[in-house]
Amino acid sequence: MRSLVAITVVISAIGAGAMAQAPAGAGPAFEAASIKPVESTGRPIDFRFFPNRFVATTVTLSQLIEQAYGIQPREIIGGPDWVRVERFDVTATAGKDVDREQMKLMLQSLLADRFQLQIAREMQTGAIYRLTARNARNLNPPAKPDERSLVSIMRRDGNGFLSYQYVGHNATMGQFAVTLGGQLRAPVIDETNTSGNFDFTVSWTYDEAFGGIPPDPNIPTIFTALERDLGLKLVADKGPIPVHVIRRASKPSAN
Repeated sequence: MRSLVAITVVISAIGAGAMAQAPAGAGPAFEAASIKPVESTGRPIDFRFFPNRFVATTVTLSQLIEQAYGIQPREIIGGPDWVRVERFDVTATAGKDVDREQMKLMLQSLLADRFQLQIAREMQTGAIYRLTARNARNLNPPAKPDERSLVSIMRRDGNGFLSYQYVGHNATMGQFAVTLGGQLRAPVIDETNTSGNFDFTVSWTYDEAFGGIPPDPNIPTIFTALERDLGLKLVADKGPIPVHVIRRASKPSAN
C-alpha cells in the first residue's frame, strides 16, 4: 500500500495520538508486573481489567497492543513474526484503583519497558467503506434515551443455519459504523448525515459457511440487509487508514 502521510513520531509508553517521543517509563506505570511465556495449550485467551489490577492469559504481544491502544488487529503491521504467535501470561498491579483509560496508559508503559516496544502511527491508503443513507428508515428514537448507548451482536443458529442480528440501543450511526468496521475488517466512515440516537435491528448472515454451520438461506448478507432493514448502504472505496507500525520489539525475560 502506498503511504499517504507518515507520522514519524515513535509511540513509547504514551498514547497513540502523542506528538513527541517519550522514553520507556515516562507515562503512568504499574507498581509490579509479571510476564511469563506460556505454551498455547487450549486455554482461552482472556483479558481482565480490575480497578487495581490487569490480568491477561495466553495472549500475544499483538493482542496486548490492541488492548493498550484500543485498536483493531488490522491496524497493527510490521514487527517480527513472534509478536503474533508466541503467548504470555501477564499480571500487573496498579497499587491503587484507577479507571480503564489510566490502566491502558500503564499497559503502554509496561510494553515499552518489558518488551522494548516502539510503534509509530502512520496513515496509509487502503480499503474503506462509506456508510450512506439513501432512504433511512426503521431508525427509531430510543424509548429510554438516558440508558447506555450500545450496538450488540446476537448470534442465531438454533435452526441449523447461522445468522446474526445487530441490535442498536440508544446508538448513533457513528457507533454503528465502528461496529460494522470490526466485521468488515476495514474502516467504515459514517456519511449518513443522520444525527441523534436510535434503536434498530438488522438481521444478516455470511455468504458462506462459518464454523461448519451454513448461512441461513432466508437471511441476506450485511450489504443487502442494511438496505432492506434500515435504508442504509455500504459503498466500497479507497482512503486513508490508520496503522500502527511495530518499529522494535524484544522478548521479555521470564519472571
